[in-house]
Amino acid sequence: MSSSLDRRIHPGALTAIIVSVVLIVGAVGFAAWFLTLQTSESDAAPSDDPTVSNTRATELLVQWQAVFATYKEKNGGYPELPDGGYCLGTGFPVGAGGTANCRDYEATSYYTEEASKPLMEALSSVGDLPTAGASTPVRGTVGPYVLYEGSTLNLLTAENGTCAAPAVDVWTDGEGLHVCAITLDR
Repeated sequence: MSSSLDRRIHPGALTAIIVSVVLIVGAVGFAAWFLTLQTSESDAAPSDDPTVSNTRATELLVQWQAVFATYKEKNGGYPELPDGGYCLGTGFPVGAGGTANCRDYEATSYYTEEASKPLMEALSSVGDLPTAGASTPVRGTVGPYVLYEGSTLNLLTAENGTCAAPAVDVWTDGEGLHVCAITLDR
């Protein structure tokens, strides 16, 4: 007959099993943490691929186009403002004049986020506004913004290279900056 001592696991083997289990659980936990970290960093970091940032900038213009369409549907027209430029949204970089600006935010041809508040208030009366904020600046230009010009409203943004559809190219500096637009008739 065997005694109960013969059936016990050797203390060295028991230690090896415990250490192995701890190492495996630790490795699985580290892998899960590392994969989560990589995913959140890639989601938060802007892409170096200009087509990705161009697509995001155009998607933001399309969202603003929908807000303007809703406003027009509910009010019989677009918000009435004097001809000129207005920032669409918030979160623009501080530039010339020490103010948050869109368009050429560091030059003299900027539009201020502050002066755009009446437009933002009018548009917010029909629902939630896009929350994406400013697009990625390209060579000192940032959007989105709207230019009231006579019988049209041009929703504009800066893109790095050719504009992503449905936005069309309306201006380029020949060095990568393209100003892209979606035009609305008043």
